[in-house]
Amino acid sequence: MPEVLNERGKTRVRRAALRPRLVAAGLDYLVIVAWLALLAVVFVPLYLAGVRPFDGLSTAGTDLLISVLSVLPVGAYLTVGEAGRRQATWGKRRAGLVVTTTRGERPGVARIVGRNAVKLLPWQCAHMAVSRLAGGHETTVGTLLLVATYALAGASIALLLIRRDRAALHDVVVATRVAPSPSARPA
Repeated sequence: MPEVLNERGKTRVRRAALRPRLVAAGLDYLVIVAWLALLAVVFVPLYLAGVRPFDGLSTAGTDLLISVLSVLPVGAYLTVGEAGRRQATWGKRRAGLVVTTTRGERPGVARIVGRNAVKLLPWQCAHMAVSRLAGGHETTVGTLLLVATYALAGASIALLLIRRDRAALHDVVVATRVAPSPSARPA
């Protein structure tokens, strides 16, 4: 992030731009929505035909199936892009961004996996909450998971808005940052 001198001659860090980060997130959500739409194309006709793949599953089985069908593929998309040669998902590449360490270095695969696990944790908590609350059992656990969903998502959004470097919760936890791509920077 660029440094500038303030009126007293002291160095301070300029606030990172929020717009590219929001553009990247929006574009990546289009990819995620496309995946979820594909799942709907498969599962809605099955459901209408009377096939209920979730019926008879334990709560843990439902959690596992939902994770395998939705959370893991999205996590794989994010991880393959961010741990790859370009250090960016499709959305980040379009917005001219890359994922780096706090020192501006290329993050390792383990760090990217951790980053995306923290990023997707609210989504997983939400799935687990809904499966419990919709089933009418384990409502206390479901409610706690729903609270955790909103607390984690809220903390991430608050950090993104408040921090000068625009680091969200998943960036803070694993010491990564989303920065302008070196190829997108002016010479």
